[in-house]
Amino acid sequence: MMKKKLQVLGLTGALILSSVASSQGFQIKVDEDTFANIAAQVRVFYLNKDKDTNHNYRYNRFQVSKFRIGAKGQINKLIQFYGMFDAKYNSKTGENPGSLWEAGIQFSFAPEFVVKFGKMRVPFSRHNFTSRYVSPVMSSNGDIFLPDQFKIALKAIKPYPGGYKASDPFKRTDFGTVIAGYIKNGLFKYYVGIFNEDRSNSNKVWTLNSGWANATTTGNVKDKKNFEYDIRVEFTPTFLGFKSEKTALNSAMREAQTYLGKFDTMTIGIGYHHEKHLNGLNKTIYGTSSLVRYAWDADFSLEKTFAKKYITGLQAGYMSFHNTHLYETVSNVYKKGDAWTWYLGGHLIYGEKIGMGYPGIAFRYEYIEIDGKYNNKSDLVYDRYGICFDYWFSRSTRIATGVDFVRAKDALKEYLKANNYEYSTTDWYIGVFTQF
Repeated sequence: MMKKKLQVLGLTGALILSSVASSQGFQIKVDEDTFANIAAQVRVFYLNKDKDTNHNYRYNRFQVSKFRIGAKGQINKLIQFYGMFDAKYNSKTGENPGSLWEAGIQFSFAPEFVVKFGKMRVPFSRHNFTSRYVSPVMSSNGDIFLPDQFKIALKAIKPYPGGYKASDPFKRTDFGTVIAGYIKNGLFKYYVGIFNEDRSNSNKVWTLNSGWANATTTGNVKDKKNFEYDIRVEFTPTFLGFKSEKTALNSAMREAQTYLGKFDTMTIGIGYHHEKHLNGLNKTIYGTSSLVRYAWDADFSLEKTFAKKYITGLQAGYMSFHNTHLYETVSNVYKKGDAWTWYLGGHLIYGEKIGMGYPGIAFRYEYIEIDGKYNNKSDLVYDRYGICFDYWFSRSTRIATGVDFVRAKDALKEYLKANNYEYSTTDWYIGVFTQF
């Protein structure tokens, strides 16, 4: 067995350096039970951006948003693995530093009982599972292209987070373990996750006059003292002819907004999240000594093909986070703050080739509200609209053009106006994604 493992690793390295991959990647196969699938992914954009905190004019930018090399396979029928290395664009430096995006090992004892270890998706919401490279609206489903001034609101919580950052208040991926199962041919799926608990006093207080500030603590915040845990359950009405997504059995735990007509699917999910993310608060200032965040999620995703060529999709979700931060209600009086968000998206793809590919159109709406006050206004609010025209060469390769509109409201609008930031922006882009 050790010899087989070394053969897999050696062949992987050699083929990454010397082989040209097909549109579906390529496979290194030792025998029927031992193999590795190797793939690479590139995302390239032209962006026409509105004013932000660093530009008082419209500006243009070309960028390679992401380059990824990944491997996925198994040692035997019990042990599977996957890993992804990404070079992701950094808007502050204009460079693409590389890092380990995700990696994990899975033990498939039975379809009903799978155990995963590694740096992986947090099983809370469908958003955490979504494969963005097949999201019909390229710019949405995250804060990658969100103008910096709107990210101010997200310092307490990122309902749509990107990759792992230890300093993020809420994470899409994290280090931990997940137990999952695929029950009755996917009628139900479940996930129970335990992850590192990250405690920090950074950006935990919204003040009346100055925006975000660090919380004052009286001792050690005891980072990593306990664990975060997340629970998620999914339901697919397979008895109506829908096929269940095999996320629980997938070592990378991926779901997609479109399968480009490969099968009809419907998934209804609910999730729960719990984490103590700050202790040691100065109780004489804030009236409390800790913040324990808990959250709920409900989401829905549907894709169905009509007349064998009209691929239609609909996605919706709601997330509510409690005790994410503290905010000043009147001078020197604080209250625990919450955050909530909802989104709605849809797409229509023509499933017969026109030229070399399949045309489609998609939209997405997001609303975010976070407790806070400024200039006698309440709540840090923005909504975001995205529309995208896609031309799919395959499910993993396409070119698209889209528009993103973001608008601040209420206390966030007042804060941005007071700091001479744009509170309403329109960006457009051309993007090319490919995976091979």
